[in-house]
Amino acid sequence: MSINYDILQDFLRCNKNIKLKFRENSNILDVIIFNDVILSLELSNNNIEEHSDMIYNSITNLDGITMYIPKIYLK
Repeated sequence: MSINYDILQDFLRCNKNIKLKFRENSNILDVIIFNDVILSLELSNNNIEEHSDMIYNSITNLDGITMYIPKIYLK
């Protein structure tokens, strides 16, 4: 299944504790849970829609993180 921006938005809506934030003046995206950076992704540009698949898969492949993944999006 191809992950698009809408699926990423739904995932983030269901997991309100997970936030995405770009570092100032860079293409590095930080994934934040409860004010802790758990993942940093260096992207080719700062377009989240273009990198939705990589962002979604990077977050869902983390170990030791509790998250809700709607059954419709399970591969």
